[in-house]
Amino acid sequence: MKVIPYIDARIAAGFPSPANDYLEKRIDLNEAFVTHPLSTFLVSTQGNSMNAAFIPDKSKLLVDKSLSPKNGDIVVAVCDGEFTVKFIELSVKGCRLLPANINYQPIEITSEMQFQVWGVVVMIFIDPKDVKHVCPGRL
Repeated sequence: MKVIPYIDARIAAGFPSPANDYLEKRIDLNEAFVTHPLSTFLVSTQGNSMNAAFIPDKSKLLVDKSLSPKNGDIVVAVCDGEFTVKFIELSVKGCRLLPANINYQPIEITSEMQFQVWGVVVMIFIDPKDVKHVCPGRL
């Protein structure tokens, strides 16, 4: 397994800090982020339906299939043969998948649909170059 340096410090977003003073150990990313290795996978996103959840196009999502989705979780699901990533809304009325972009409509899950949750998103990895698509006008 590959390990990378781990800087054990909270780094302020506004004021630079000489972080190397806090270099303590090396960290294995699998050990740090993967709780259930046999049921965890990485997937790339496409599109902008989750921009307001800081998931721009080409993000990488770490997904755990062993977790049961709870109301408000971000999930990877299959609806009628199409993969999607959305917030899941579970209620007495049923289930809906909610986008994080006002230009998209919620998906009502009906009994006629083929629907399956593939897993719960546990970590989001984004390329800083893609952030401008999430926060237009900021960069």
